[in-house]
Amino acid sequence: MAKKFGPALTMIVGALMLTGCASTSRQTIDPSKLAAVSDGDCKAFAAKSRPMDANSGVVPDSLELANLASESAADAEGGADGDSEPTTPPALSQLPQFSASNVASPMPVGWRPWKINRNKTPTRYALTEVDHRLVLHAEADSSASGLYVPLVEREAGALRWMWKTRDVIRTADNGVSHREDSPLRIFVAFDGDRSTLPLRDQLMYEMARITTGREMPYATLMYIWGGRLPPGAVVNNPHTDRVRMIIVDSGTRHTGEWRCHERDLRADYRKAFGADPGKVIAVGLMTDTDNTKTRAESWYGDITIE
Repeated sequence: MAKKFGPALTMIVGALMLTGCASTSRQTIDPSKLAAVSDGDCKAFAAKSRPMDANSGVVPDSLELANLASESAADAEGGADGDSEPTTPPALSQLPQFSASNVASPMPVGWRPWKINRNKTPTRYALTEVDHRLVLHAEADSSASGLYVPLVEREAGALRWMWKTRDVIRTADNGVSHREDSPLRIFVAFDGDRSTLPLRDQLMYEMARITTGREMPYATLMYIWGGRLPPGAVVNNPHTDRVRMIIVDSGTRHTGEWRCHERDLRADYRKAFGADPGKVIAVGLMTDTDNTKTRAESWYGDITIE
């Protein structure tokens, strides 16, 4: 039975584990499902981020990061063949900042690599300096993979980030399965009471747990740079009702520019799911071009959550 439903289950598990699972049909956008989109004002973003960074200590302490670095090195040494059993990474108390990373490190400590499945070519990620600031560089070539950070449970508050893309995927359409790609995605995973879900969803979660050895998020909200749909559109993932996308940038108008956004997670969750959110348990990102077989080059600046 598991072998029979393997491909479909892989797609569903991928969506639940902070992926951008492909849609199977075009989504009709309900005007009521348009979220308020921030204006991308980077000066306002910087003004709000500075006091938050100073007061909340958004960088995990040195001991926490040292332990993570050791675990990452051990995972890389022991899992080079890709066949090792999945391990559950520790939850962090704060979200590590790219700008505070070690310039000599190719990857930001605390951010865990994540693949959709072993048959997908992974997107390349690396820290790089842009405008005298360390950011995360993403290069996708018919590929898809991401990075994520498990977090200690917290209330849904404000999410702030900055990003930039050189390439808009002109053939992408987030409402069509074989064209559902994005040069930039940021994900937020939420916990919740799975016993309240329909039986179909509960069975799906149990199958995913058996297959991967991990508990799936109750719900995932993702912010994306869309190809055709307008900013503010909320797109349902047809493989599972537990994943919703909100388009915050779209088209070619702002390519090559740093775009800065601030989102009210509680308000966006209510808009997307029609209910109050549970605790935030993870944040992730992904640049993917596997469905459209195209290329995209993008940059992620610091992501902060409060």
